[in-house]
Amino acid sequence: MKNLFKNLVYVSLMFITVVSCDTFETELEVENLENPNDDILTSDPVALEATAAGLFNAIYMTIETYYGPGMALNTMADVSSCSWGNVGMRDLSSEPRVAWNNGVAYGNGFITNDFFNALYSSLSDANTLALAVSNGTEFPDSNLINAVAKFGQAITIGYNALIFNKVWLSDETGVIGDDAADYNAAMTFALTKLDEAIAIANANSFNVPNSWFNAGGDLSSSELSQIMSSFGARMLAGNARNSTERAAVNWSKVLAYANAGITTDYDIQHDDTVWYDLFKTYLVYPGWARIDLRTISLMDPAYPSYWPAGETVLPEATSVDARLATDYDYLSGQNFRPERGEYHYSSYRYGRYDTYIAEWVYPTVWVPAAEIQLYAAEAKLWAGDAAGAAAIVNAGTRVTRGNLAPVAANAADVLAAIHYERIVEMPLAAAGLSFFEMRSTNRLQAGTLLHFPVPGKALESIPADNYTYGGTDGTAGVDYSSGGWR
Repeated sequence: MKNLFKNLVYVSLMFITVVSCDTFETELEVENLENPNDDILTSDPVALEATAAGLFNAIYMTIETYYGPGMALNTMADVSSCSWGNVGMRDLSSEPRVAWNNGVAYGNGFITNDFFNALYSSLSDANTLALAVSNGTEFPDSNLINAVAKFGQAITIGYNALIFNKVWLSDETGVIGDDAADYNAAMTFALTKLDEAIAIANANSFNVPNSWFNAGGDLSSSELSQIMSSFGARMLAGNARNSTERAAVNWSKVLAYANAGITTDYDIQHDDTVWYDLFKTYLVYPGWARIDLRTISLMDPAYPSYWPAGETVLPEATSVDARLATDYDYLSGQNFRPERGEYHYSSYRYGRYDTYIAEWVYPTVWVPAAEIQLYAAEAKLWAGDAAGAAAIVNAGTRVTRGNLAPVAANAADVLAAIHYERIVEMPLAAAGLSFFEMRSTNRLQAGTLLHFPVPGKALESIPADNYTYGGTDGTAGVDYSSGGWR
């Protein structure tokens, strides 16, 4: 696939990059305003600041949209359950698992194609902003623009690495390399950009307007640094495709990110116009997805983790975990079609976001403080500090919300408690989060794809041969799960 990215730039509109008119020859030195050069494109501070103001919103809406892979990832992880055909949920959570349909005519192909395109569009904006700063464009605060630009580069490339097997890289200097990078190299590149953004925020003092990140008020540069560090922990820990890669994660770097991360939840203050979360909406709305029984059985080990054949109703579960009553709603009937697989059945839905789906302008968490604390706990565990890891877990939601007994300071119990908290406390906190946890701990059902291929429409545009993963397509344990929790 030599030089595929360069071909893709010129053939497809999905990469909207800054192209210099220096590549066009003319006999007369006349300014071509329809193909302006880089100096023109990156010298309007008012327009560029407006781009910076909307950059994180565009990224958030791409990740949390109905039209992305988030909902399917939750069903693939057996954290949510749904037999409806929308957005690939049924196809990707069918049993036995099958390969992803990467054909250009597949009706649900938009969940990867639109996601892929939108992230690269945001990367293009981030690159333009970084180039403007590099070219000396005078902003009211260039450090603010540069930090946001670098963060935009990091999160767009980082999330593509989390989802796809390969990623094409670019920044303000142009295309990086002649071919796509694998997901590990791409994540390394993304975290380099993130570290640059964090360094800018830490070395300077600036104010981030509330509307840019919609966190309930303006952010200081140090608060922005905390949010960016939190994404560093999420992306670095979540990128592993299996338990071997999980063990090889740079856990000292994860711990550094976590220690510099948020200490209170990062909530998005939804306005139902510019900021809203359709990932959460459709996974909790009555009649749509339910919580998979595996999650309920974590709280009540006597409860079935898989729907019993021939049953339509199960009794309520019981648990010493207070969250079964506060966060989960019991349902006495089924609305899924049995011919699509009774294994989709569940007697519970997630009720923690009921106020949001009633009012639509209610805040929901996107980066839980508990998530970041658990990365710190796991990092300590990998470093051999089971007592330190247990102390973090016992100071967190396991005890404060679940009212559970403190976990013993031994590695096996702490690791189990960390997994438990990630699934029970935050099953729908952010698109992909539960999938990344199940993937990197070898818990995905056999045949579940571990990452998506480059979208078929992008391959067609290059052009390049189509390929896919899942079922038995790809390499077992690398591209699709070779065994999981069942």
